[in-house]
Amino acid sequence: MKIVIISDIHANLAALDALPEHQYDQLWCIGDLVDYGPDPHEVVDWVRKSATVVVRGNHDNAAGFNADPQCSAPYKKLAGETLRLTLQLCTKEDLNYLKDLPIYRELSVGPTRFYLVHATPTDPLFGYCPENSPSWREQVDCIDADMLVVGHTHTPFVRREGKTIILNPGSLGQPKTGRPRACYAVWEDGQAHLKEYEYPIAETIRGIRAMPIPREDQEALITVLQTGEIPARKAANS
Repeated sequence: MKIVIISDIHANLAALDALPEHQYDQLWCIGDLVDYGPDPHEVVDWVRKSATVVVRGNHDNAAGFNADPQCSAPYKKLAGETLRLTLQLCTKEDLNYLKDLPIYRELSVGPTRFYLVHATPTDPLFGYCPENSPSWREQVDCIDADMLVVGHTHTPFVRREGKTIILNPGSLGQPKTGRPRACYAVWEDGQAHLKEYEYPIAETIRGIRAMPIPREDQEALITVLQTGEIPARKAANS
């Protein structure tokens, strides 16, 4: 069984279209399909048609319910500007799809029990827990799973906490690894593998420059894509 796991696409269709995996049994998406990028409708349509399992992220929740995505300071204005664009470009069907996504999923593949959530089990939409956080002990203690699959931090990692392996595939559409390469993961026959790839970033940059948002916000979004780093100052959550 081969499962491709993606997360935090953030309306970056060029990165999604360049996904190098074409042969797999399932494709899971760990949330945040929209905001920041230029193609929210196209990304929602792609995921709706192609993904096997999807959970709701904080930006999906914001678009579906016209709510605050609760981003940290460096991203708050960027999120607000691009959420308005997401609401304009997405169809009613798109927004209802985002609204109806579950905030977590529990499923089994053979003997392996998975728990999928965008942020953390105790705070599915907004909890921020980086790889080295001691809070992972609390998170795995409140679920019964062999693998906890999360997103939200835009940084990939695999770590064990007790009997549970925690997998974050990183961000496909807005990686924060210090590299402008799209990130994802593959789970195959009991093993998790982190992967990344180059994509036509110039295409996404052209789309961002065409977005009707302030020029300084365009430049901040482009800087994140080009550098894989957070604009202005270190953020808490995104």
